[in-house]
Amino acid sequence: MRKKFLHLAMALGLITGLFVGAIAPAAAAPEEPGEGAIYFPWVPNDDSLAGIDGITGSVTVQNLEGFAVDVTLTDADGNELTSITLNPRASQTWTADQLGIDEPGSGVIAFADWNDIGTVIEFLGLCDESPTQGTRGTPANTTDEITVAAEPTAVAIDGYREGTDFNWRWENGTLYIDWSPSGAEPAASKEYSVTLYECDEVPFPRIAGVEKHTVGTTGVRTNSNTESVDGYSAIPLSDLAIAADFATISWPEVDLDNQSRWILPIVQTNNGWNTAIVITNVSGENNSVNATFYAADGQGFAGPSVALLSGETLGPGESIVVDLTEDAGFPEGEVGSVWIDATGAVVAVAFRHKVETEMTLTTVAQPRTDAPIGSFFDPNVAYGPLVFRDYNGWNTGINIANLSSNTNQVTVTYYNYAGNVVASDTRNIPARAMEYVYTPATGNFGIGENQITSARIEGTAPLAAAIDEVKYLGGQGEGHAMSYAAGSALVGGDSVPLANGRELYESLLGLPLVQKGNPTSGFGDTSGINLFNPSGDAVTAAVQFLDSAGVPVAPTVGADDSENPLTFQLPAGAGATIYTLSLSELPAGFQGSAVVGVVGDGALVGVSNNVNYEVAGDGSAVFNLAPTSFANFGLGFTVDSESENPVGTEHTITVTVSDAFGPVEGIAVECKVTQGANADVGAMGGSTDTEGVATCTYTDANSAADNNVDTITVWVDLNGSGTQDPGEVRTVTKTWVQPAP
Repeated sequence: MRKKFLHLAMALGLITGLFVGAIAPAAAAPEEPGEGAIYFPWVPNDDSLAGIDGITGSVTVQNLEGFAVDVTLTDADGNELTSITLNPRASQTWTADQLGIDEPGSGVIAFADWNDIGTVIEFLGLCDESPTQGTRGTPANTTDEITVAAEPTAVAIDGYREGTDFNWRWENGTLYIDWSPSGAEPAASKEYSVTLYECDEVPFPRIAGVEKHTVGTTGVRTNSNTESVDGYSAIPLSDLAIAADFATISWPEVDLDNQSRWILPIVQTNNGWNTAIVITNVSGENNSVNATFYAADGQGFAGPSVALLSGETLGPGESIVVDLTEDAGFPEGEVGSVWIDATGAVVAVAFRHKVETEMTLTTVAQPRTDAPIGSFFDPNVAYGPLVFRDYNGWNTGINIANLSSNTNQVTVTYYNYAGNVVASDTRNIPARAMEYVYTPATGNFGIGENQITSARIEGTAPLAAAIDEVKYLGGQGEGHAMSYAAGSALVGGDSVPLANGRELYESLLGLPLVQKGNPTSGFGDTSGINLFNPSGDAVTAAVQFLDSAGVPVAPTVGADDSENPLTFQLPAGAGATIYTLSLSELPAGFQGSAVVGVVGDGALVGVSNNVNYEVAGDGSAVFNLAPTSFANFGLGFTVDSESENPVGTEHTITVTVSDAFGPVEGIAVECKVTQGANADVGAMGGSTDTEGVATCTYTDANSAADNNVDTITVWVDLNGSGTQDPGEVRTVTKTWVQPAP
C-alpha cells in the first residue's frame, strides 16, 4: 500500500506559496522560487571570526533531479554572482573569490528552475496541451503578442529554447513572446508553432548546498598546509517558511504576524571557546532584528537573559556580526542559546572557535516554532544519525534548547545499528534554557566504548538541538570538532525509472559534497555517510554516487552508465554507515556528490562527516543530508462517467487520482449535481483509497422528457486546502434516457 504521507508536504507547499512573495528579493529570483531556493547565511572571504583570522569559504550546489536545472547564485540583496546549467544530478563548487564576494564575506542565495520545462511536462503526462501560432515581428530582438484566454503553465516553441532563445509572460489575455535573449529567433514575418501547457502542478526543482571554509588554503580540497576546516549545510526555503510560522498559531507567542524566528541551540565562551554570530537579512527590504541570549547557568537551572541586539536595523542583504567576547563583553564561562526575532526573513549561523587548538564548530540557526506540520515537522522531536562514544577518540555532546515557556522533560534514546535501544537519558530543562548530554557520561546506561549509535531526542514541549562531535586528544590528527543540527526524518516514498537512465525518487536525501582521500595513507578529504531510520517501519536507502558532471560512478554505475545505487534495507530503528575509503571502486581523490533515495514506508535522516587528518589543526566538517520530497509530482485526476443511463437507475462517477509515482491515497473528492432534474441530490464523495479511487453514486428520481440532463460538478481537493482552486474542478453531464421499447 502506498501511504498518503504527502499531506505534510502539501501543507508546507501552501506555506511556501504564501511566503516567497514576501521574502524573495525581486532581483534575486523568479516570482516563486519554491523549494528550489537555498540560503547560505555567511560565506567568509579572508574573514576574522571568534579569534581566528583568514577564514575563506566555498559553496557547493547540487542538482538533485534527474533533469537539468538552471541555477543562479546571488548575494543576500539579490545581486547576481553567477549562473550555471547543472546536468541531472550534477554539482558545482565556487570559492568566495570565484563568486566575486568582497572581504570579509556575504550571505549567498541559490535558486533553481527547470532548464527545459517541456521535458519535465512531457514526463508528467498529466498536462493539457493546446497548439497556437505566432508571427515573428520586426525588428529583431523584440516581443510578439498572441491572444491566449487563460494563463498557461508552460510554453514551448518548436525549434527554440526558453531562456536561451525566448522568454514569455502572460497578462490580461495576451501571451508575450520576448525574443531579446541572445539565441536564435524566426525570420521576420515567419509563423512559428507554439504549444501551451495547462498543468495541475509543476513543482520547482530540488537543489541542496553546503559551505566549507578553511584557513591556510582555499577551496574544498585540503592538505597539510590547511590550518583548520569546518562547514555547514545551506538552509532550505522551507525552514524560512517554518520560521515565519505561516498558517500556524504559535504558543506562547500568539499572532506574531509572521515575523521570522530562529534559535541557535548553543553559543559559548567557556573552556577557551568563543562564538561569533552572523545574522543576514534576506527579506529584500529593511528589517528590524533582535537577538537574546538565554544562559544555561548549570544543569537544571535557567540563567539570566541578555539582549545582544534590540531593534537593530539591517538593510536589504546586510549582515551583522556579534562576537560574544569582543562585542557583547561576555566573560569566560558562559554557555547558552540565542533566540533571534526579526520583522522579516533572516538567516543566521554561529561560528564557535577554540583558538588555542584551532578547533572550529559551525552551527546554523534552526526555525523556532511550536506547531507541527503534518508528519513532516514535529517541534517536539529531533534525530541525531551519528553519536560517538570514545570511537577512535571521538565523543559527542548533545546540546538541547527548550523552546517552551514551561519546563520541558526531554528523553534522549540511543539506538545501535541493528535498531535496538541501548541507552536512554532524561533531563528536565527549565523554560527557555538549554542543557547538554555528553555521551561518556552515559556509559553506565549501556553505551560501551568504541560505539557509534543514533539518537532520538523527544520532549514534552518544542525543542531544538545541535550535536557536537569532538576529539580532544593532542597530536597530529587530533583536536577536531564539528557540529550538526538534529533534524527531522524524511518519510519514504516510491521511485520510478526515467528514460535517461536516472531514477526519480519521491523522497530524496541530498549530499552536495562527497570526497575520498588516499586509501594507502588514510589522508585526504574523506566522507562518511551515516543514515538512521527512526520510524516504526522498514525502509530502503538507495545510495547513488555521482561525479561533479552528474555522471554515475562506480560502485553505483550500470553497464550503460545508468544509475545503479547501493541499497541498504534498514529495519525500524536501524542505522548504516557508508565510508568512502572502504569503497575500493570509488576513485582515490574523488570529489562529487551523492543522493539517497528513501523508498518504502519507513523514514531516514542522515549526516556526513568530512575529515582530513592531514590538516595541521582541525580538519573536520559535517553536513546534514538535505531532505527533499515532491508534493505529488505530476498530481492529477481523471473522471469516468457514462454519458447516458436509463431513467430511474443508479449512476456512479469514478474519480482516479495519481501522480508520477502511481495512485495517491487520501485525496478528498466531492460531487454535486449543480443543474438538472436531480439538483436536489446532496453532495457525495469521500477520499481516494489505496488505488487512488473514489466514487460518487446517486439514483435518478426526477428526470422527465423535457428535463433529462444533469450537470455534475466534481471537485478534487488536490492541495488539501479545503477550497476549490484552479485545476481542481471538472464538470460532466448525465443524460437520462427512456429504455428501448
